[in-house]
Amino acid sequence: MTTDFTVEVNKLTEVCREIFGDQTMWIAAGGYPDSLALCIIDSIFSTGSHYQSVINVVAEYCKYRKDQGADPYTDGTKELLATFEEVGGSAGWAKLVDNHKPAHTKPGALPKTEVIYRATKVLDDLGITTVAALHELHAVDDHLTPVKKAWLKLPSQSSGVTFNYFLILAGFQSVKPDRMVIRFVEEHAGLTTAVTPTQTAELIKKVAELYPTEARRLDHVIWRYASGREFFRAELS
Repeated sequence: MTTDFTVEVNKLTEVCREIFGDQTMWIAAGGYPDSLALCIIDSIFSTGSHYQSVINVVAEYCKYRKDQGADPYTDGTKELLATFEEVGGSAGWAKLVDNHKPAHTKPGALPKTEVIYRATKVLDDLGITTVAALHELHAVDDHLTPVKKAWLKLPSQSSGVTFNYFLILAGFQSVKPDRMVIRFVEEHAGLTTAVTPTQTAELIKKVAELYPTEARRLDHVIWRYASGREFFRAELS
């Protein structure tokens, strides 16, 4: 692979334009512009799962909060931490959302619910309690250095995949290079060797500049295509 990815980027751009066409017809990525809690929950549960299971977890959490008379779509770290205390920690929280999946396939991996708790506690300790606070930090530190450093130290989160998706859900122009996106890039960029999530993200960002489109939008449409989902929205009559 060339150092600047020129050949690979040009080839991948051509393929993406052929497959995806007009970006105004793409199904857009979702997100939670006012709920840091839901950004954390969705991002941690997103890896190694069918997305329907993520939808189910978010739905169960939202139901619990709505039954309390609260609005889960404005929850921050304080509110999410309170739910863990109310149900008896990460084990009780797993029962609440009816999901006991581990954060990794390796033996001894912690449950995803425990990782959610730790991620929430870390952000709360850093004073990043809302999506607005995250954007305020970004205004003075566009790498979100303390948040990224703390997140990547969480159990089974060192690859940065969930952190990138967390940023996407919070409204940043990030890229979530999961295994399906990586496989698409390797196949269509003419690569002869495997690429890392970081290299994949770099390739997608460069392709997005040439397309032109937003990196997070391109990443999402690739993910939908690679996972067999619909990626064009229905035309309005």
